[in-house]
Amino acid sequence: MKLPSIFNCSNDMALAAHVRQYLPPKRIQQMEADLAALAQAWEDTRFAGPWGWSLATKRRYEQMGVPVEQLPSDEWLEEVRRLSSREFACQYIRELLDKLNDARLLGEEMQWVERNNLSWPHHARIFKSPWSSSGRGVFVGDGSDERTRARLQGFLSSQGGFVVDRFYEDKVLDFAMEFFIHEDHVVEFLGYSVFHAAEHGAYGYNYVESQEELLRRIDVDNTLLQQLIAYHREHLGKTAYRGPVGIDILKTADGHIHPCLEINFRLNMGILALLLHERYGSHAMVDLTPVGKGGFQARLALNTFGISHHKNL
Repeated sequence: MKLPSIFNCSNDMALAAHVRQYLPPKRIQQMEADLAALAQAWEDTRFAGPWGWSLATKRRYEQMGVPVEQLPSDEWLEEVRRLSSREFACQYIRELLDKLNDARLLGEEMQWVERNNLSWPHHARIFKSPWSSSGRGVFVGDGSDERTRARLQGFLSSQGGFVVDRFYEDKVLDFAMEFFIHEDHVVEFLGYSVFHAAEHGAYGYNYVESQEELLRRIDVDNTLLQQLIAYHREHLGKTAYRGPVGIDILKTADGHIHPCLEINFRLNMGILALLLHERYGSHAMVDLTPVGKGGFQARLALNTFGISHHKNL
């Protein structure tokens, strides 16, 4: 039985909750309902299935009548949860920086904090909860601010820790490397994606363009990019996960890059943009979903793909 594709964009929240019966906030429920038809974009591809896996995703398929033997084990889902945590990304980038040892790579200030023993800097830092997506659970704060400390204490209490990193005021570009990990541990590089995110990380839109056009936007030394791809192909293949993966990257005004802001062990907007370009090219205008009851709509407009929210319906 083929698994029906579902756009469960709340999956990272479900990973944080780590329960079988997870109910996302009402606004996210409405977003998923409005954008349910978006799953048709990957229904007949190798990515068919859910946006992301969790105990709650497995339970949802069970309720749909999918036989349990066709679903991943709880042990595999536990490993997906561990890999999806930003704690793993902190470990991963530390090893990457040690191995590649390239002065053009940033990220040495990215660290995992699991006790409130941080030496508080009196300047802006970006803080991230272990599991969240599209900018949720991410904020910029100052160590002298009691509200910041209180919020981070909440992360410690509810999710066991948080990530702190330098706030890159000189960021000029967000992009990603997209991969697919096959059953035989072979890691396929799918391509680059370029996206726009707000200052504090909230997702805006992806460019839907050819790889040549995206590389022109990225404008990073190709030798360095190939070194990163080779590293990811070697090390992602060592994990137990199988399926799509995206690694988010940041570029600064002086040409340096932060090579591993996050690792998304799931489908993501970058891979979806690659699929849309393959299907429609760079200059299509397509309503991928109608405007839903909550005002959410997915739309391909010229060379960009994004999700809009019509608030005044």
